[in-house]
Amino acid sequence: QYYIFPQKDFGEKVAAIVVKCGANHLFWKKKDGENITFPQGTAHFIEHKLFQQEWGDAFLKFAQNGASANAFTDGDKTVYYFTCRERFLENLKILLDFVQTPFFTEEDTEREKSIITSEITMYDDDPGWGIYYQMLNGMYENHPVKNQIAGTAETVQEITAETLQKAYAVYYTTENMAFICGGDVPVRQIRGMLETMQRKTTDACVSFPMEQNEIIEKYQEREMGLSRTNFQIGFKFSAIPKEDWLKTRIAMGFLLELLAGESSHFFKKAYEKEFLDEPLGTAFFCGEGYAFAVLSGTGEHPEETAEFLARELKGLQKNGLDWSDFRRIRKKMLGRFLRRLDSPVSLCMGQIEWTMMGATAAEVLDCIKTLPAAEAEKLLQNAFTDTTMVLSVVR
Repeated sequence: QYYIFPQKDFGEKVAAIVVKCGANHLFWKKKDGENITFPQGTAHFIEHKLFQQEWGDAFLKFAQNGASANAFTDGDKTVYYFTCRERFLENLKILLDFVQTPFFTEEDTEREKSIITSEITMYDDDPGWGIYYQMLNGMYENHPVKNQIAGTAETVQEITAETLQKAYAVYYTTENMAFICGGDVPVRQIRGMLETMQRKTTDACVSFPMEQNEIIEKYQEREMGLSRTNFQIGFKFSAIPKEDWLKTRIAMGFLLELLAGESSHFFKKAYEKEFLDEPLGTAFFCGEGYAFAVLSGTGEHPEETAEFLARELKGLQKNGLDWSDFRRIRKKMLGRFLRRLDSPVSLCMGQIEWTMMGATAAEVLDCIKTLPAAEAEKLLQNAFTDTTMVLSVVR
């Protein structure tokens, strides 16, 4: 798959390769019946190691070409990308080369373990990181989405060069990858370079453990000596079929804005009660075997804020969506989407997420413009319940 956004007269150029496997992809089954299990943190470990090639450091080579390169791993994907203004095709060749050519040695793998363990320790001291995984562990019993992306200090020690090679073989197949680029780029030459990429396949299929719809713990708390309490309110939903991911994400965007956005009744009243100084941050995540919404904030009354939110939610469910509010939020979301067109990087980063839903930018735009209020209303009535709400607090 590839998505190219030619944008004339933009100096900024960007290219990315998306591998549709991430930290959640731990359990696989081959056609001959063999089960394969990878340690937590394997996908993140590959991301670290892939930049180290037999010919040297890919980061350094990008820098010598005037490009800024980076990568990230989350539960569902691993992404490698660069931005530049000049020498785009040279930088693209580097990207395509190192993603297709793993170079894993035992010596380098052992050396990398201490680096990743230090990264894990750093995240352990981050309240935002800790509160998020504390919330997920209150929601999920079996699904790997509850695990930290980099794994733990113990699971990292289980990873060997052989582990990385085996995981690369099942993760980095042609059907599991997508290419995205934007800016004032030479489309014909890019297509020609993509056609030369190696075709890779695997006979292994990913599997996920069964997960109940109920939550594990309704309340989670951790003491970190913060000057101001951080909290997250999460709602666990039943897993969503992949063909409905786009529609559900857009509908959830509407609902979360109506429920807790800056112009919501909830925020106005929570501000007056001095529960909140600013609106809650909102997000919705869904993937293979999981779906949940998160509302994040700071304040000294997290329990009262969560109870108040639950009451506002019940009131919204009882009264139904207001059409004028729904129309206003649609305009806001359209404006936010159209602003992406002013930046090749912003547009391509958006397409990275849309690619995971099997959607193009045009399909996302069409969904925002045409989503019926009835779809959001149905989701409001059926998805949100206070029995699947989790409160995670770090003080």
